[in-house]
Amino acid sequence: MDNLLYKALMAGFGALSLTREKAEAFVDELVKRGEVSKPEKMKVVDDLLKKAEQEERQILEKLGKVVTKALQEMDLPTKEDLRRIEEKLDRIEKQLQG
Repeated sequence: MDNLLYKALMAGFGALSLTREKAEAFVDELVKRGEVSKPEKMKVVDDLLKKAEQEERQILEKLGKVVTKALQEMDLPTKEDLRRIEEKLDRIEKQLQG
């Protein structure tokens, strides 16, 4: 299947919501219109799903980078920062009790 059809499908469904059923329905329509032969159907469906999975991974990777950057820019304390503070408070508490 050419890249234009794939892009059209992704625009219509979105990579994150493409299911096997949706891909099969889309390819069934292509078969009816003569754009894909019946013997090619399952290969085209599998190709669509593989491309959608790749796109999903790329989207999630980009999203992860954006979230990480945003959190860094917010200058929030890390788990390590909180652990050190907790240890320091424990030491202070022991000093006050002892």
